[in-house]
Amino acid sequence: MLHIDMHIIWTVVDLLILFVLLRIFLFKPVLGMIEKRKAMIQSSLDDADKANSDAAALKAQYENSLKDAKQESFQIVSEAKDRAQAQYNQIIDKANADAAQIVQQANANAEADREKIMKDAQSELAAVALAAASKLLGTTVDAKTNQSMLDAFLAEAGDGK
Repeated sequence: MLHIDMHIIWTVVDLLILFVLLRIFLFKPVLGMIEKRKAMIQSSLDDADKANSDAAALKAQYENSLKDAKQESFQIVSEAKDRAQAQYNQIIDKANADAAQIVQQANANAEADREKIMKDAQSELAAVALAAASKLLGTTVDAKTNQSMLDAFLAEAGDGK
């Protein structure tokens, strides 16, 4: 028959008691610590994912802001170039108008000077002609006659142009 020794039974009972005690005092606290640690790690991973997504959104916002700033700077530079070109054209047009006015005034002054010189030359020529006529005639005529002869000569010289 089967013979079971009491030592074996007590050993099995001792092992069962040891298992129950280990389960109560060791496995449950260790499993609780493992669960807490797992929850803490999961929380850290969730926080890291959230921080990454926030950082990506912030990066996209900064990139958009930078892109907008570049576009705005290009627009400002373009507008400044347009204003400078318009001002340049305005200055050139004013300078051309001033130059044309100066040339026109110079031409008018030159024409007036030419007219004056011509009149002076005609007067001198008339005076010389009267002096020559007086010498040829051998007489001097009064100022009134001289003036009428001078006017007639100038009128005739003016028609001869």
